[in-house]
Amino acid sequence: MTRSRVSRIVEDAASLLEAEGWDPHRNPVTDAIDRAAGFIPGRSSIDAEQATIEAWNLIVDHLGGRSVTGWERASGRTQLQVVHALRTAATAVTS
Repeated sequence: MTRSRVSRIVEDAASLLEAEGWDPHRNPVTDAIDRAAGFIPGRSSIDAEQATIEAWNLIVDHLGGRSVTGWERASGRTQLQVVHALRTAATAVTS
């Protein structure tokens, strides 16, 4: 899995959340990452699953090891913060 592919998945997830509206319960980062990677649990390729895992790891690393779900559900978290964090993580991996 290339770093550029993982970066693209995270960037695509940010774009999905920006277009659809992020919601930590109804449209969370987890779902956006899965869709951006083309991963459907139980029906996707090993490659799509691996892409999802690597995208998750990228975001966790960017957040300093914090849980993505816990981070995005923090009181006062905004869509702008979520999208910005994903885009920053995507850019950092290719820099």
